[in-house]
Amino acid sequence: MKKPKLAMVGVSCLDHIWQVSHFPPNHSRTHAHAYQVQGGGPAATAAVTGARLGADVRLLTVHGDDSNGQLAKLELERSGVDLSYLRTYPNSQMVVSSILVTPEGERYIFPYMGNNLLDTDKDLDFSILEGVDCLVTDSGYPIMNKAILKAAKTRNIPIVADFGHRRNWHLATYADYLIVSEECATEVLGRNDPEAALDALKQFETQYVGITLGEEGYLFTQASRTRHIPAFPVEVVDTTGAGDVFHGAFAYAVARGFDLDYCGLFASVTASLSCTALGGRAGIPDAATVEAILQEQNFREAS
Repeated sequence: MKKPKLAMVGVSCLDHIWQVSHFPPNHSRTHAHAYQVQGGGPAATAAVTGARLGADVRLLTVHGDDSNGQLAKLELERSGVDLSYLRTYPNSQMVVSSILVTPEGERYIFPYMGNNLLDTDKDLDFSILEGVDCLVTDSGYPIMNKAILKAAKTRNIPIVADFGHRRNWHLATYADYLIVSEECATEVLGRNDPEAALDALKQFETQYVGITLGEEGYLFTQASRTRHIPAFPVEVVDTTGAGDVFHGAFAYAVARGFDLDYCGLFASVTASLSCTALGGRAGIPDAATVEAILQEQNFREAS
């Protein structure tokens, strides 16, 4: 099997995660029973997912030159992500998030978007796209993203777009596979109605559109056909990063040439398994684990 090559462009951050046994708090002080520091960010966690599944992965992102930036870089390198295209700037602060995880595994994120993390298309190294089978983009760093997306289009590289919200929505038109959160779908449509939102999200007729629905699974439409995939049942510890994992796994499946129904199934199982450990990356499985589960469930790729 040819080893897939993936490129990711967008946000990387460092997550500080507190798990509490009671939420909401009754008092001004509520003790956490678990704490962890772990890398995060949509593009970066998608990159770790691709590497864990067995792909060669390159990441274009911006890190602070502070200790948080160094810690996030070290974790990505240990995960097997190629950081040759990493950008840092003097006197910059890394994006960091405080994440509170409830007993049910729901997470509340409080991001600080850093300082002096320049969003620019100057001196971009477009060799990141050489030989790439699929590109994942989030809506962060829109200037940098737009330049890479335009270059990917000219090279006919399939593009998976991750939108957790409507910010920088103009980038959605570049996506071959537009996969958004339920929150983003609600923002675009103006009400919470995922099935109705599918048409509102679509930027052009042949675009694949999907909505991740958390415990309600995954809804997508392609070639005028709508399908719902239930969430794979797991004992949820923490849902942090599940959407990011979904996008990385979906891109991996596209790069493998899987049927699109199977891509959705593969990504859904991968994202569900990632929720079984604290933090967005600790629970990410390898490809063999995901494929074994799909075989047990009698799912087969249609192609």
